[in-house]
Amino acid sequence: MLVATGVPIGDAAIVLRSNGPKTAVYGVHGATAVVMLTISLLLLAA
Repeated sequence: MLVATGVPIGDAAIVLRSNGPKTAVYGVHGATAVVMLTISLLLLAA
């Protein structure tokens, strides 16, 4: 479950380290991590 969210969190860390826009970090990568976590929880519950 946490492995699935590792990719967007890792991407967010890369964008933060390269002084990228914080809207991309939280808006794109953060939202993707939340969606992936939600979907993985739903799949585990099914």
